[in-house]
Amino acid sequence: MFLKALRSRRTPVVLDTLAALAPSRPIEVVSASEIRTARLTLRPLRPADRDEYLRVVRASREHLRRWVPLNEAGETHDEFFDRQLAAASEGDRTGLCWRRIGVLGDGSIAGAFNLNAISRGLEWWADATWWVSRAHTGRGLASEGVGAMLEFALGDPPRGLGLHAVHAGVDPDNTPSRRLVEKLGFAHDPGQSSHLQVGRDWRRHEFYIRRAA
Repeated sequence: MFLKALRSRRTPVVLDTLAALAPSRPIEVVSASEIRTARLTLRPLRPADRDEYLRVVRASREHLRRWVPLNEAGETHDEFFDRQLAAASEGDRTGLCWRRIGVLGDGSIAGAFNLNAISRGLEWWADATWWVSRAHTGRGLASEGVGAMLEFALGDPPRGLGLHAVHAGVDPDNTPSRRLVEKLGFAHDPGQSSHLQVGRDWRRHEFYIRRAA
């Protein structure tokens, strides 16, 4: 995980600073492992992605630092990649997470889109997290990727996960991300907030919820 929760049963949320909303487009669910949008393929991280993934992480470190401290303290980039690769594989194996990278047509990685802490109890829900690289902000890719992820998460099986709700946490100072979740149909949950550890700082996050139609 990128952030640590102080007072929340939910997995903390990582949000991109992009709020531009792309036009609504249908998605193609190739399989539970892969989703295609107009510009992105959401698929699992692979060992062969190491060089490109780390290139994007290095280039986006300062861009994401305030909201998304990707590396844990003392962790090298290669260790970070190995951790993300293992998390994606374990999530698919257990069904507790659905972690995907967003790949453009030219093979470049635009960011990551994740459903964490998937719960199938009385209510089926998950926590949404995502980030978009510095080079690809301002193009509506966050909206496109998150929108496709939500459609898959809340869609009926077998073409979706059949979840009842998806949660997201937003730092109140992250105005673009707050606008993004609102535009994507999340409702603010005024009764839920938590201080999450972002790097060495603890920052208050407010929670939003998007329910299935």
